[in-house]
Amino acid sequence: MSKKPLSSNELKAIHSLELEALTVIDQICRRHSIKYTLIDGSLLGAIRHNGFIPWDDDVDIAMLRDDLEKFKLICKTELPSKYFYQDMSTDPEYLYLFDKIRINNTLFKESYLAEYNINHGVFIDIFPVDNVSDNKKEAKKQFNSFIFLRHMFMAKYLSVKARKGKKKIIAGLIKYLIPNNTKKIRNKAFDIMCKYDKEKTKNVRIFPGPYVKKNVYCRKFFDEVEDHKFENHNFLISKYYEQMLVNDYGNWRELPPKDQRVTRHDLVDFKL
Repeated sequence: MSKKPLSSNELKAIHSLELEALTVIDQICRRHSIKYTLIDGSLLGAIRHNGFIPWDDDVDIAMLRDDLEKFKLICKTELPSKYFYQDMSTDPEYLYLFDKIRINNTLFKESYLAEYNINHGVFIDIFPVDNVSDNKKEAKKQFNSFIFLRHMFMAKYLSVKARKGKKKIIAGLIKYLIPNNTKKIRNKAFDIMCKYDKEKTKNVRIFPGPYVKKNVYCRKFFDEVEDHKFENHNFLISKYYEQMLVNDYGNWRELPPKDQRVTRHDLVDFKL
């Protein structure tokens, strides 16, 4: 059963915690010359609102795979105990293909993951940016293979109870009729994401991102970053932020209709 929508005061409290966590991430990255950029709603918020989109409830950043692996290693010794670096190695039941920094002693339990024994704290999403083959045929093959496995993985991993209508029926059939191990499917998808990471290709993609079909960018979009104000703090964004926003949102300057200005995470439990 879903919790009622977050109140404006609850959202403000979440934003405050996320801003503090993002500041910690930024400090670690700057100390070790690790590049990142705000992406998706967080990038849109930075440019259009100079901070959080008022109805957004999380923060999204992305790093090239090499930077992400470096960041992950450094977090083992430098991430304050208030936070938890979440990936499959630190939280075995967490199988998403992107990582999170969770805030300990908070609760932001999403319906899709509610059945798993994982850290359910308020979070920052950290998306890997992987290489796309310069060969168009191979790039298409990589994308199609990933999408097929991603659909399989999400159907088997995410809670069937949290789905509705046809999606619930299809997910239920896949989950219980297809014998493949969920973790095995996840790992195959991961291998496809990283297939060309030893090459320095022209283009890159955020494979596990929400706009995967659109999320193909020039490498320089992540190599070249700059400071930008976000809630009176300086965080890193791509120098090519406008091209990214047009690519992802089209007319990004236009506000959505009022009925679409809502949080996107379906929560079953929440506590700060």
